[in-house]
Amino acid sequence: MTVTAARRTMSPRRSVARTAAVAALSAAALLGGGLTAQAAAPARTTGAAVELAPAGALATQCYYRVNAGGGLLIRSGPGTSYSVVGSYANGATILASASTTNGFRKVSTGWVSSAYTVRITSYPCE
Repeated sequence: MTVTAARRTMSPRRSVARTAAVAALSAAALLGGGLTAQAAAPARTTGAAVELAPAGALATQCYYRVNAGGGLLIRSGPGTSYSVVGSYANGATILASASTTNGFRKVSTGWVSSAYTVRITSYPCE
């Protein structure tokens, strides 16, 4: 016994509506349209729904130089109330998240204040 899969076709009106929705979301993402940088991820279609990529999809890591005379503390969380778990020397090159939370960037071992990091533009973000 063979089973034949019935193929559903989309009506022309629904297809045009989906295309318009994707174009509108893409334009809003490009023009800023009130969306945050993380929420402005490229749109993709799945079935009849239009979905945005997960918020973390755009989170990249970039290289920064530590710009703190006494060094930069690494904390266990994104705030000064979190415990110190290490430090970086002034002038050190670090790989940290491009986005910030409460003014702190995520590094491999914890969080550092973004106020004391300067982006190194000669290195591409990953």
